Amino acid sequence: MPRPSRSSSSSWRFRSLLAASTLALSAVTPWTAMAQTDVASSPNADQLWADFCHYVLIASPQLASEAATALLEADSSILLDAVESSDRNANNIFQRTSRMGELKSLGAGLEKQIQEARIDRSREEDRIGNDIALLSQGQRAYANATQRLASAGQYAAPQLLATLANNDLTELHPSVMSALADIGRPMVLPLAAALPKLNPATQGQVARVLADIGYPQALPALKEIIENPESDPTARAAAQAASHAIGKNARISPDLDAAELYLRLGLGAYDTATDQPSALDGYDAATHQGVAWYYDPALTVTGQPGLVPIMVPGAVLGDVQAMQAARSALALNPSLDSALSLYVMANLRRENRLPEGETDPSYPASRQSPAFYAMVAGPRRLNDVLDVALTDNDAKLALDAIHGLSATASIDALQPLVRGLAFPNSQVRFHAASALARALPQDHFSSDFRVVPILSDAIRQTGAPLALVIATDQPTRNRLVGSADSLNHRAMAAESVAVAAQVIAETPGIDLLLVEGDAETIVATTEAAKQNAKLASTPIVALADATTQARLSANFEDDTQVTVVTAGQDDLGAAVALATKQSGGENTTTHSDALHALDLLAKIASTTTVFEIKDALPALKIAVADDQRPKIAARAGDVIAMINDPAAQTALATAALSATGDVQPYLLQRLGDSANAHGNLIGATLSNQFLDLVKTAEDHNLANAAAQAHGALALPTRNAVDLILSE
Repeated sequence: MPRPSRSSSSSWRFRSLLAASTLALSAVTPWTAMAQTDVASSPNADQLWADFCHYVLIASPQLASEAATALLEADSSILLDAVESSDRNANNIFQRTSRMGELKSLGAGLEKQIQEARIDRSREEDRIGNDIALLSQGQRAYANATQRLASAGQYAAPQLLATLANNDLTELHPSVMSALADIGRPMVLPLAAALPKLNPATQGQVARVLADIGYPQALPALKEIIENPESDPTARAAAQAASHAIGKNARISPDLDAAELYLRLGLGAYDTATDQPSALDGYDAATHQGVAWYYDPALTVTGQPGLVPIMVPGAVLGDVQAMQAARSALALNPSLDSALSLYVMANLRRENRLPEGETDPSYPASRQSPAFYAMVAGPRRLNDVLDVALTDNDAKLALDAIHGLSATASIDALQPLVRGLAFPNSQVRFHAASALARALPQDHFSSDFRVVPILSDAIRQTGAPLALVIATDQPTRNRLVGSADSLNHRAMAAESVAVAAQVIAETPGIDLLLVEGDAETIVATTEAAKQNAKLASTPIVALADATTQARLSANFEDDTQVTVVTAGQDDLGAAVALATKQSGGENTTTHSDALHALDLLAKIASTTTVFEIKDALPALKIAVADDQRPKIAARAGDVIAMINDPAAQTALATAALSATGDVQPYLLQRLGDSANAHGNLIGATLSNQFLDLVKTAEDHNLANAAAQAHGALALPTRNAVDLILSE
């Protein structure tokens, strides 16, 4: 974004500052020379960091870039020393660089290097232990040690808690409690994870710390202490006081029990992971990882901290936290069905979101698959999962729920699948319709008329996904249509989603949205897409120039539906594949789906049910006559032969006459089946054409099939006499 224009006087003043700072720099070591010296030495790193901050603050990107380049060559640990000993706020500096196009990349790299060094240092047990020992050595020592422990954040929690639990270090307890409270929010989840399993004295201390910090995430653990009849009275009183203070400030009802509070905590983690995963407590934006906290009292016997951090991929952190909270709720109240639903859906989504090639150390190998627990939980819990998935436009989770329901549910339990019949993702629509069709219901239900048309859409799919191209000018639209075609997508184009609204409404589903333009066009297009029922879960690939891409990065950081790439990049296919995967997988039906749909239509045609098989006739006529997939055409012939309708038999007869290869005798046999079941429903013209085929067929299989159809259609016996006499 261009900076606002300046007045001539302010511009002169800005140039004077820049000139003065440049002169000052010329009096010290030149940047190019400094970059070639040993920047690993602390004085040089200190000076480089100070000058980098200075030039960022006075908006001198070229000089700041040279300083950043030199800093990136420094030893990470010494670089961190320079940052931590400086009076400059690194977060503010990097916020500024993120808005300076020339410095954005360098600033991000430098921030990442500092953060990685900070994380590495935060796990150095000796450093943390030394800082804890300094907490009681006076006000200045306390302040410095607490600042370093705060930099370690949640990773300092195990040793701080172990110090509190150590009766030989009671002189440190008051300062440790103060430090924990001063560090604040990063301590809440680890302390709460440990609280119910601590000894009574430490429980009381931790309860008071949590009260001082004041975040409601601690309430479930505090309430667990209060409700436990075996809790120490003093510890219970401390937990009661902390719970009252926190609950009052957060306006949370004191009537909620621990199980319900754990459930709310888990739902909060799940929802945060849905909307903004990077906002989760325990999430590390620099490494895209998160921490799941566990407490094992047995470790303290061996002299180790009982509090254990388990690193998990950031993409699944919210689901892991939701599962932890749900397990705690179920341990306290096994009848809390909502907690079971939460565990099932978080576990399913955790598996879906786990990045390829990565593992989740928080999920023991001894546990069964998420699908196992989903099926054991039963249809009611799966209906809860499906409801959340459809509300969140989570196609993968919806499919998981539908598959589980298909395997376990009766027709009564399948009613919630009706919402899936209108879902934007065609796979969700198809599998919802399949589950309902398989049940062959006898009583009408809402939207039952949608089932057969959805199955019919699966038959008509050619395998080529459909892309919608949005761009404000025709040349760009033409280019994007060509790009979509090169990716084996059929494409339609418009200047906006609104202009394309009618076409969108008439299509079974849009599989990809390609948009190119400035930031305003891309944002407007994505917002319009999310408001359109057919596009609400469609993967979106936005192409923009590098500057616009940088501007939009914050808009779509947590949006798995939108992928922003540089316009003109060589590997658009990779971006499309990534966007499709992130938004829930392929939004198309497959060859096997078409065969499955035909099998279900055959059951509908042969059984009394609320579904009307004649609704599938248009699709069946196209499939039997024009589909280039022999198995699809043949199976469509099976189904159409079951339909007692002149149009159905006429379509089958027409297709049988025009077919080629092995499909033709097969369709002739199906025509015979139709005639045997329903009589001759075709006209004289087609009858004469069958006689011609009987007379001219040279292949014995074809001739026999034609003869079978001729006989089943009860065409005049004179035809047979003529054939015998003509030999």
